[in-house]
Amino acid sequence: MRTATKKIIQRRIYAMTAITGAILFFGYDLIEDAFIEHEYLTAHFIIELIVFVGVSIALVISARDLIHLRDLLDIEKKRNQALSGALADSINAQLEEWHMTHSEYEISWLIIKGYSFSEIALLRGVKENTARFQATSIYSKAGVKGRAEFVAEVFQPLLLSIPDDLSELDQ
Repeated sequence: MRTATKKIIQRRIYAMTAITGAILFFGYDLIEDAFIEHEYLTAHFIIELIVFVGVSIALVISARDLIHLRDLLDIEKKRNQALSGALADSINAQLEEWHMTHSEYEISWLIIKGYSFSEIALLRGVKENTARFQATSIYSKAGVKGRAEFVAEVFQPLLLSIPDDLSELDQ
């Protein structure tokens, strides 16, 4: 779950906690008014009863909305995982078509993810020049001249299904 979404859920839980505190306060006060002070039908009692019912309804609605939000987030998380898997499968298929070695395959993914050559070298335990040389071999197999063209070539087949006229996406 993204951090922003976690914060929204956390704020809603805090709000529900505050509402629960108000319910407990008004519930206690109503019991005290009814059984200790014997104030059943006074304006004070009726107003507190109305507020108690309103706040209780607000808590139930908030709880229901929070459960619904969590369900939607779970659905979205599963959808994103499926799409990520499909994207990775498509990229892997493209890399296989170019007959990448295991090392080239690993470096290709690091390039696609946006790592610099110094970061790739550090992650792989090689010199930066080695990472650059391997990237040159990758670019050659992909039939491109550099990093930007390589990434574009990887994503080009995936983008073919997107209509040229973006207004079609709104329909």
